[in-house]
Amino acid sequence: GQDSSWILPNLPSKCTWTATTPASKSPHSCVPLTEEKKILPNILKKIGCTPMVQINKIGKSYGLKCELCECPLASR
Repeated sequence: GQDSSWILPNLPSKCTWTATTPASKSPHSCVPLTEEKKILPNILKKIGCTPMVQINKIGKSYGLKCELCECPLASR
């Protein structure tokens, strides 16, 4: 059978939010982003975002003598 909870994408939206709706009256949750360090000690500190992660332990295990960073492709 067809899932009755699925809403067709071509139907008008029932959302009541507008850009001028105060956060206190919004039907959606609003969690402000916090300013954080650009390089984090491990990936678990930023699950769900696009972080730059310090991977010094990998470099040390291979004898690298420089700091290695990986940048997300979209920011290059």
